[in-house]
Amino acid sequence: MSGAATATDRPAPAVLARGAAAVLIPLLLLGGAAVLAADVAGSGALVLRDAGALARHGAPVAAMLGDLAAAVMLGGAVLAGWLLREDADRARALTLVAVAGGVATLARGIGLLLSYSIATGQRVGSERFGSDLGVFVRTDLGIWLLTGVLVAALTTTLAVTGTGRGTGRLVTLAAGVLAFCAAMTGHAAGDTSHEVATSTMLVHLLAVGIWVGGLAVLHLLPARSRDDARVLAGYSHLALVCWVALGLSGVWALVVRMTSPAELLTSAYVQLGLAKAALLLGLGVLGWMQRRQLAASLAGGGDAAAARATYRRLALLELALMGLAVALAAAMSSSPPPSDAAAPPSGTAGILTGYELPAAPTAVAVLAAWRPSPFSLALVCVIALWWWRAGAPARGRGETLRLAAGAAVLILATNGPPAVYGKVLVSAHLLQHLLLLAPAGVLLGSAGTVPPRWRRFLASRAWLAPLLAAVPVAALVGIYATGLLRLALDAHAAHLALQMLALGGGVAIAVILRCAPRPRLALLAPLVVLAAAGVVLLLGDALLAASWFGATGRPWWPDALADQHRGGIVVLAWAVLGAAIGLPLARRR
Repeated sequence: MSGAATATDRPAPAVLARGAAAVLIPLLLLGGAAVLAADVAGSGALVLRDAGALARHGAPVAAMLGDLAAAVMLGGAVLAGWLLREDADRARALTLVAVAGGVATLARGIGLLLSYSIATGQRVGSERFGSDLGVFVRTDLGIWLLTGVLVAALTTTLAVTGTGRGTGRLVTLAAGVLAFCAAMTGHAAGDTSHEVATSTMLVHLLAVGIWVGGLAVLHLLPARSRDDARVLAGYSHLALVCWVALGLSGVWALVVRMTSPAELLTSAYVQLGLAKAALLLGLGVLGWMQRRQLAASLAGGGDAAAARATYRRLALLELALMGLAVALAAAMSSSPPPSDAAAPPSGTAGILTGYELPAAPTAVAVLAAWRPSPFSLALVCVIALWWWRAGAPARGRGETLRLAAGAAVLILATNGPPAVYGKVLVSAHLLQHLLLLAPAGVLLGSAGTVPPRWRRFLASRAWLAPLLAAVPVAALVGIYATGLLRLALDAHAAHLALQMLALGGGVAIAVILRCAPRPRLALLAPLVVLAAAGVVLLLGDALLAASWFGATGRPWWPDALADQHRGGIVVLAWAVLGAAIGLPLARRR
């Protein structure tokens, strides 16, 4: 089922090349649509210095090729990691992933050079072209573009190291990181609504990858797998989820980039977005028709073969429309959205955070302080889909209630008052991560099933459990104590990573406590670290991230150090509550 790839595991390159050409060449020809649309959409953009036709036309084509190849990587890896049942099919899928990875690496490398050309106004091949490339790759955009090239190369390498489910899942993780790098570039990286833009873009890219890439790879497999009932049913379920995610994230991303409804008629960028929405509706109709044909083919009978043939024709048409949608997306990335011309939020807080300073924290203002986070909402949806997936083990009412409560706290911490005020107050920032750590993470970790081998691993290592349980809290404390906190406040990627560290840390602590032979001792370790951090915050006189929390220009609660002392009290209270609630529960384990 897994292991190193061999010559007999991998299909012949010539066979794969013919099949891939039949599916992918029509999609690549749609690059011309990206060029034409980019010319129309970008005709009104302000250009300080023209980098030439090659850079202007080549950038959207390279973006489209890179996005299509990345989609094949992600979708193929998901098929290999979860849906395909035969080793030979996984080997074929991972070979296609590796080929797509090579294309993605090359396309993203070319895109990096063309982006440099556009940013500096230097024509490709000119005398000074590349002279200051080192400066460009140290900018935010250059860093993410270069990281995308390196991650694409790493994903390609991983795809050729094995043919098992584990390899497929590892490649899926790497392809997800590549999607994150892509989400941090383009307009998402520079919007005034930066956080919403990058989060919706990430959801968008992941959904496109699983849907488009999965369908492309599926139709390059032998008929026995392409028409396998379980594989098709699993993919059909994923495709429906991706269609919903694409619609919601696409509309959300378009709305935050608009400044008025009149732009539906006046902005080429918005009109391209509407064209994508129309294509998505058409794809939804095709998907519904495919599901009907799939049901007919699975029912058997004399018309089953005809239903399968109709299903495949509809799927190929769906791929063509998907390619056009990707071309339009590449065109949109080369045109300025209306929000680029809008005035940024006012005041020092607006410059630092990208949002207006929230109102003074009265009871009414705090209850009304909500700011939707697409990333966390998508994460909650993924958790729910995983919990109620086909083939999941039977769940008790207590487990389901813990999962629901953990998801509710996750939404509160990342969309509610702790997220809004956490941008400008140390105490609220601490509260947000404490909520993610416990109860959100702990509740989620206590709801799932623990593999027996984890219990056996810690059964004879009672001394290890307290150390492992203290690591997540110690990591959070270390980030707060260093300049990494300032980075997390300023960079959305680091901000999301810190949130996931807190949430994942809570999950890890809950799992460790369930496996530890002495759970009370394991619980005391993180509580002691938390209490010590609270004491330091309460008594210390060094302000955390002073250039941020001390510079927001708040007319209310102006003393940032006093607010940090309040945060210390919150941390101490959390440690005390953790001991009061957790120790009795651990004793009854």
